Amino acid sequence: MDDNSVLQFGDQTVSFDQFVDKLATKVALRIHQIEKGQFEVSQTQAYKMFGKADVLRWIKNGKLVPVRISPGKKRYRLVDLQQLANIQQNYLL
Repeated sequence: MDDNSVLQFGDQTVSFDQFVDKLATKVALRIHQIEKGQFEVSQTQAYKMFGKADVLRWIKNGKLVPVRISPGKKRYRLVDLQQLANIQQNYLL
């Protein structure tokens, strides 16, 4: 695409450069949040990303606690989930 390209979305039209700049900003913010341990996912997202059985086991064993609870919703830090997923499990002991 050249610099004069225009992208048409349902609610607005933006130049390609504007789109790329906004996308890059959002990606950089997301990377920063993940690195600082500030990025959170819902319990449903955690189930999809790491498997419901594993997430429920971590919760039951006290290894995973929600960082935010609102009525009917729990949120977990992505960093915590990733660390737990990287631990070698021995289910026979």
